[in-house]
Amino acid sequence: MKIKVIAFLFFSMAYFSFAQPVVSTGAVVGGGMFSATSASVGGFSTGVFGELNFPMFEEVYPRAGFLFIKDFNAILPNTKKTYHPYILGIYFKGITSQYFDNRIFLEEGVGVTALNDHTFSDSDLWDYGVVLSFSVGVDLRNYELRGFKVGAGVEYAITFFETLPQYTSVHLQCQYLF
Repeated sequence: MKIKVIAFLFFSMAYFSFAQPVVSTGAVVGGGMFSATSASVGGFSTGVFGELNFPMFEEVYPRAGFLFIKDFNAILPNTKKTYHPYILGIYFKGITSQYFDNRIFLEEGVGVTALNDHTFSDSDLWDYGVVLSFSVGVDLRNYELRGFKVGAGVEYAITFFETLPQYTSVHLQCQYLF
């Protein structure tokens, strides 16, 4: 019993003594195209995400987020259209990063997504598929553990059932590491 307690204390102290950020949050803003059983629609995209600094695999960190992409006409003034198509989405993906020097990085992600198709006023279906993302950015932390990372990226999601909603988004990304 003493060995179990000592082993537990040893591993928990080793785990909690690392001075590394545990969680980060971020937001994306951009534009892109989305479609389902309709022609492609140009739209603006926004999203928020959270990331944990516990690797799922070697150098692959979990990120979960929420995405909203809607027709550009919704934000234009003097639009008489009563319905603007949109897609809501949630995703869970693994993120890996490569640093080219101490500041510039390339980030890739792949995972699963669930998209809620609202491309027509009478459609409200959830569909499931995959999401891929790439971004290039600058790490503004200057060897600190906490701070901002900013970048630009592209994200593509496609689903495989029901109405086959999909989107492509080109966005700016800001992430804060706690």
